Amino acid sequence: MASWDKLEKQGPFYYKDHPQLGKIRGLDPWAVDNGIHLIRMEQDAAEGIMMVDESNQQQYGTVHGGMLVAFADTIGGHSLVAHGRMCVTQGSTVNFIRPASGAYLFCRAKPLQVGSRICVVSVEQRNDRDELVTTALFTFAVVKKMDPILLPPKHPSLTF
Repeated sequence: MASWDKLEKQGPFYYKDHPQLGKIRGLDPWAVDNGIHLIRMEQDAAEGIMMVDESNQQQYGTVHGGMLVAFADTIGGHSLVAHGRMCVTQGSTVNFIRPASGAYLFCRAKPLQVGSRICVVSVEQRNDRDELVTTALFTFAVVKKMDPILLPPKHPSLTF
């Protein structure tokens, strides 16, 4: 049994109680189970937040690079759902600007090209001091077209 089998599900969203964020949500059960919270999903961008804690840090006390890529990939993919695209990652380039530390990380993904088969998304991650942590460019392959799903902001003050 996968750990996300215990998550609450309402419609297309999975939910989990988080000690600092309250109830977190997302379309990807793995991401929700790992503390990635989808804040907003509209046509211009998707946004998410992830608390920094021992579960996502490496031995130097900063967030593990693989977790940063997973966070960027998750929010990047979610940005295309608002355009009616269900996608899988085809490729990515991630630039690590500074170590990821602080209380939380904020991620914004903006679709640059939404095609019928291929989509390109630009992603930025910032820390709680609004310092740029990573930039990334993701290419996604469309696996299914669907009705768009929009999600207005849950925490509108958490934007940059």
